[in-house]
Amino acid sequence: MKVRLLFPDRDADLTAALPDGTDDLIADLDLGPVLEMMRPDRDLAELCPVVLFHLLTDADEIVRRQQILADALAEPDLVETLFDLAGRALQSQRGLWMYGGRTADSLLVKARHGIEAFLPPLRELAGFAARLVGVRSAGLSELGHRLVDTLDAGYLDDLTVLVRQLQFPDGVRTRVRVQPTGLLGRPELLPPRAVSWWTHRFGRPGRVRFELPDRDEAGAQALDALRNDALYELALTVDRAHVRLLAFFTQLRGEAGFYVGCLQLYRRLADAGVGVCWPEVAAPGEPWDVEGLSSLNIAVREGTRPVPNDLVPQPSGSQLVVLTGANQGGKTTFLRSLGSAQLLAQAGMFVPAVRYRSSPAPGLHSHFRSAEQDAPGAGKLAEELDRMSRIVDRCRAGDLVLMNESFSSTDELQGTFIAADIIDALLAHGVRVVLVTHFHRLAVHYLDRPRVTFLRAERLDDGTRSHRLLPGAPQPTSHALDIFRQAMSSSTSNETSERRL
Repeated sequence: MKVRLLFPDRDADLTAALPDGTDDLIADLDLGPVLEMMRPDRDLAELCPVVLFHLLTDADEIVRRQQILADALAEPDLVETLFDLAGRALQSQRGLWMYGGRTADSLLVKARHGIEAFLPPLRELAGFAARLVGVRSAGLSELGHRLVDTLDAGYLDDLTVLVRQLQFPDGVRTRVRVQPTGLLGRPELLPPRAVSWWTHRFGRPGRVRFELPDRDEAGAQALDALRNDALYELALTVDRAHVRLLAFFTQLRGEAGFYVGCLQLYRRLADAGVGVCWPEVAAPGEPWDVEGLSSLNIAVREGTRPVPNDLVPQPSGSQLVVLTGANQGGKTTFLRSLGSAQLLAQAGMFVPAVRYRSSPAPGLHSHFRSAEQDAPGAGKLAEELDRMSRIVDRCRAGDLVLMNESFSSTDELQGTFIAADIIDALLAHGVRVVLVTHFHRLAVHYLDRPRVTFLRAERLDDGTRSHRLLPGAPQPTSHALDIFRQAMSSSTSNETSERRL
């Protein structure tokens, strides 16, 4: 059976390696709390990252996941029941290690016990499948139809009878032909049939019956060899059936678990007062259209509603967005918000915004200044260049690169030359770039370019930050003096309070 809750034509590879640069992206976008919130179980830490960071680019696949998630939001117990049921089915297999062994007989016993333990969850799943058939989303409905067609009452009854027969209550019946050479041929397993106790005890006319002496170890070994030879093909077949059931429930738990993680994130955002929307998929080259985008990491980490921001539609074909303005004005937060929203949108999820429209990117990359790069130094610049080199090697046309004060470990003149050359090359190869910079030279380098969008962090007249980003050309100051005055004012207030005490 196929699950296919994440893709229409195949089961997802839930053990796939994460794309290169994922660790940097998680750190730069502060996604640690988000991924922890989405983890459906303690042993599924890598589940949501695998789904999130393998970006969907097909609009139909994105919409299909959105529809499944919409059904899950309307009736959470749909995916939660599937996840819980699959988990209990897998839990029933925990004791199979005691049936270990290398013989066909031990393999058959282990597989038989495994299938027998799966019977109650299979019956429960068959009863639940009827609910899935009636939902709106194609993914859940198709899964329900497959389960109804496969797990019918006749199939489950036949499976129950088969498990009972595999216990061989009347012993293993085999037939072996004696070859002209006098050697025994390959044992052939015969189907079980009713045998009276008299015939079983005293044999049948015309047939030879014998018993092994109590201490005939060689005879016992020979008999075990004949039994294992006879059970070999059957053991392999039953084991394959058990492995397929095990794989099905593992896949069901993983794919349903992703939607359970989405539900957990949705509830956290709702508790923080953050609304969500279903993102629209734009065609390649179409501009962003974003309204009321909230910071995902702040909402999850702090449980409060962040200040929302907009990104009005840029000129057609725009590939560069430049964010400038006052220090601590919300530029980095907005950059993280865009990157997180793009990840969620291309995973088929909701986005914390009033409206979000963007074209899919084959890859998402981030180049943020780290705390260790605050002080100038040749070694730190080399680290920035090395990281950017790895990003450039991975970039393809249509990718999205997020740059946060890149090359700030050097002076403005040198940093501008380096960043401008790299950004120009990325743009020339069809890569989209969102840039946060305090280098005025770098910002005005693109001032007269067509198809470039400029946003500036708002500074109120009294020097406070509204954390809103508004359309505006770059200014030659970042108003760092405001922060100094605020710090001095705070320090003075503290000293006055201490003197009063």
